Amino acid sequence: MKNKKTILGLLFLLVLSGLMMLRQLLTPGYFTTTVSDAYAYSSWASQFVEALKEGVIYPRWIPFSFWGYGSPAFILYPPLAFYFAAFFNLFTDSIITAMNITKFISLFISATGMYFLIKEFYSEKIALLTASFLIVFPLVISNYYLFGGFASVISFMWFSPILLFASRYFEKRQYRNLIYAGACYGALVLTHLINAYMFTFVLISFLIYKVIVDKRPKDIIAIPIIFGVGFLISSAYTLPLIFEKQFFNLKVFIGEGGGFHYGHFFILPKLTEKLPPDHVWPVYYYSTVFQLFLLLTLLFLFLYQTGQLRYEERMNNVRVMNHFFLGVVFISIFFTFGISSFLWETIPFIKYIQFPTRWFNFTGYSLIFLSAITFSAPETIYKSRKGYFIICILFLTCFLLSAKYIKAAPYFPEEELIPVKSVDLTREHLPAWVDVNKIDQNDMGKEKTTIIEGEGVAAVVLWQYAERVIVVNATTPLTLRIRTFYFPGWKAYLDGINISIQTENGTGAMLIDISEGDHKLELKFVDTPVRYYGKLISLLSLVVLGYLILTNRSVKNIW
Repeated sequence: MKNKKTILGLLFLLVLSGLMMLRQLLTPGYFTTTVSDAYAYSSWASQFVEALKEGVIYPRWIPFSFWGYGSPAFILYPPLAFYFAAFFNLFTDSIITAMNITKFISLFISATGMYFLIKEFYSEKIALLTASFLIVFPLVISNYYLFGGFASVISFMWFSPILLFASRYFEKRQYRNLIYAGACYGALVLTHLINAYMFTFVLISFLIYKVIVDKRPKDIIAIPIIFGVGFLISSAYTLPLIFEKQFFNLKVFIGEGGGFHYGHFFILPKLTEKLPPDHVWPVYYYSTVFQLFLLLTLLFLFLYQTGQLRYEERMNNVRVMNHFFLGVVFISIFFTFGISSFLWETIPFIKYIQFPTRWFNFTGYSLIFLSAITFSAPETIYKSRKGYFIICILFLTCFLLSAKYIKAAPYFPEEELIPVKSVDLTREHLPAWVDVNKIDQNDMGKEKTTIIEGEGVAAVVLWQYAERVIVVNATTPLTLRIRTFYFPGWKAYLDGINISIQTENGTGAMLIDISEGDHKLELKFVDTPVRYYGKLISLLSLVVLGYLILTNRSVKNIW
């Protein structure tokens, strides 16, 4: 009977998620307020899927970016959300539809994760109400329809499982729960690096907080186990990122050459005049302020209700969690104001967050957890119909606000995005040695190969995502220019013999010296040693994880 209730509850969450995502599921277009996001994510997803079809198991190079010169985008950007889109693309001919299905499923999984997390502390009924509240929460829906990037919103589904397994460890002291939490953390890293970086502060704080509250110093072992497992699982992505980030032009990502500087995006001081009037921040500034007002209103409501339960002994375990999430709410809101600038200047890598309002994701998540207090209120606080009235008002207000966001959300039609076009706004994905001012940006259809010295003929036989084959008839020794950026991993083979690749000054295009005669030139984008061993570590880690799950064995038993 209990399992039946759980299944029915999950089916309800699935239907409710479908209702809130119905416009995306029925519309052949990508929903976002940001032009660069629409073109970049749809282009990356399409190219990722096509590379998989060509047999590239882990695509890292996408050839249509930057006017046909390509980009090693998936060395910097995590791949997991695009694997999900590729899976759903098996059931639809539209990559945009596959992306929208992925977002819908991620919303459902996010709600499911919250459902099981809340069940650790409350009844099944309260867990279902809280998970439903997540689905209709305006901040969540505005992310899915307006402001959130593709991989960013997908990554939300990992927050609850990580905290769920971590909580179970502190409750039962079973090491396998730390392994599972670490695996979910690794999946978070593989989905969206910035959200993973921000969640790291939340997770470490939670683990330390539980160690202090439980007065068990030895439980600090949870930190290295979770993060160690997460690193092993995500090594296929994280190791190349660590060792090859030096080859990218990352300064443009944080406002030192064209990117976004976090200081322009604080709620206060208001600096919207620092940006073009049609930029998303000036246009939606007051909508963001309204969301802050809504978040603060909920904060004060839940703060009051938490205070009402301070003497309830049976709520001790819940109280510990509530106090932690109240702390997350206060700190995450603090980071959206200019008064926090000293932290943005001090904490390593925090500038890469770019937009302070990203912290609202954690404000909203914490408030959703805290909303369980309200859903338990008819039985614990008010013990009357007043509690049900508050619940109805809360749901109705959030549903109407979310419906407003859904109705007003702009989208980019599929025919505008597919076939994919050159993506040239994400310039942090450019090789560091490329000067965009020296590239022939207005001629995407220019010849893929050009003889810049000597005489002969070069004909492209094959031009795939990670491989090119060119037949060359050189009447004199010549230099062949390839319309592809050089990046570590590109290898050239002339008649089967590995030869060196030169890089054209400024443009970063590959130059190949070819001797007189008839030749077959092959160019392949292969794994560097760090990419190869990163994939090997991830694969072995997944095998071990699968073994632990299938045998239900704990780390303690193995050791």
